[in-house]
Amino acid sequence: MNAVVAEVARRGRVSFAEFMDLALYHPTAGYYTRRRKGGGPAGRSGDFLTAPTASPIFGRTLAELVRQLAVSLGEPLTFVELGAGEGVLLSGLLEQLGEARREVLCRTLAVEVGEWARKRIAKRCKGVEVASRLLEARWPAGPVVLFASELYDALSVHRVTVQGLERGHALVEYFVEPDGKGGLRWTMGEPSRPEVLSYLREHGLTLEDGQVAEIRPQARAIHAEHLRWCGADAVAFVVDYGHISRKLYDPRARRHGSLVGYRAHALVEDVLADPGQVDITAHVNFDDLQNAASDAGWERGEMRPLGSFLTLHGALSFLPPGVACGEPLSPQEWGELAAAKRLLLPSGMGSDLKVLAQGKGRAWQAYLRLATPPPSEA
Repeated sequence: MNAVVAEVARRGRVSFAEFMDLALYHPTAGYYTRRRKGGGPAGRSGDFLTAPTASPIFGRTLAELVRQLAVSLGEPLTFVELGAGEGVLLSGLLEQLGEARREVLCRTLAVEVGEWARKRIAKRCKGVEVASRLLEARWPAGPVVLFASELYDALSVHRVTVQGLERGHALVEYFVEPDGKGGLRWTMGEPSRPEVLSYLREHGLTLEDGQVAEIRPQARAIHAEHLRWCGADAVAFVVDYGHISRKLYDPRARRHGSLVGYRAHALVEDVLADPGQVDITAHVNFDDLQNAASDAGWERGEMRPLGSFLTLHGALSFLPPGVACGEPLSPQEWGELAAAKRLLLPSGMGSDLKVLAQGKGRAWQAYLRLATPPPSEA
C-alpha cells in the first residue's frame, strides 16, 4: 500500500491540510522528500517549471541585482535561498557572479527539506552551506538577501466551503479518509482547528454558499520567523503564485479555489490519487506575507508581476545579443529567447507569478534606490 495512504488509514481520517503535508513531506514517501534517482520535480524533465528552471535569465538578473546591492552597501552579503531544490538558481547565480563572488557574497546558504536535494546542491554548488531548516543555520552577520521561489504555495492548506447557508448551515472543512479499496476519498466535517474560523474573520472574508477556498493560517508565522532570522539589515524576495485576499477569494474569479496537482507538466484534478507522486499546490494569500513583515518589524513591501520585476532589474541585457541589433539568431539563441519570453511577457509566468520585495534597514533603502526607475521611465 502507498505509505501516505497507509498513514491516513492508520489515523482514520485527517484534514486535507494533514493529508497535503503527508503527500508532500512524508519522511520516506513525500513528493519533495522521497529519494530520487533521476531528475527532480522542477524543470523540463520534471513535473513543472519554476522561474529559475524556465530560463537562466532569471538567475543572471538576480545575480546582477545582488551585485548592485553589495556595491551600494559597500560590503558583501549573505544570500539565502529557501526551498533551493537541486540548486539550479544558486548555480546560475554563482556562475554569473564569477570571480566577483568574493566581493559580493560573504556567505551563501541553501535551505532545502529533501535530503536527496541537499546532497545535489552540495555537489553542484561549491562553498554553499546547506540546511534542512533556516533556524538550524547560524545567525547571519551583516546584510542579508533572502530569496524564495514557489515555497509558500507548497505549504499545506485547509480546504473549506459553505454548505446550505440558507438553511442556517455554515463553514465546513474537507477531510480525507480511506475509501476501503486501497485509495482515498473526500469527506466533510466541522472545522478541524479554531484557526480556520479565525483566519476568515481576521481577513474579513465571507464565502458564498458553495464557494471553495484554501487557507494557510500558519503562513504568516512561518514567514515572520524567516524574516526575523535575517536580522535588522535585509531584503527578501518572494516569488509565487497568488493574490491579496480580496482577489484570491473573489467568488467570481475562483469559486472553486486554486488547489491543483501537477505531474509531467499536466494538471491533475484528483489530488488524492497517487499521493507522493504528484505535486500539490494552491495560491498564496500575499496579505499573510505582508502582515508577517509587519509582525517582524519589516516594511510590508511592494509587489510586481515577475516580468515587470525582471525588466526593471536589467533582464533585457541578458537576451541574446542579436535581439538588440536585429541580427539573425542561431537555433540555440531562438530557444533562449523563447524561454526568456516565458518569464518576461505578460502572458503566462510573466504576469501569473508575483514578486514581493520586503526589507528592513540599509539593505531595504539600497533596494528601493535600485527599484526606482529613472525619471524618464517613471
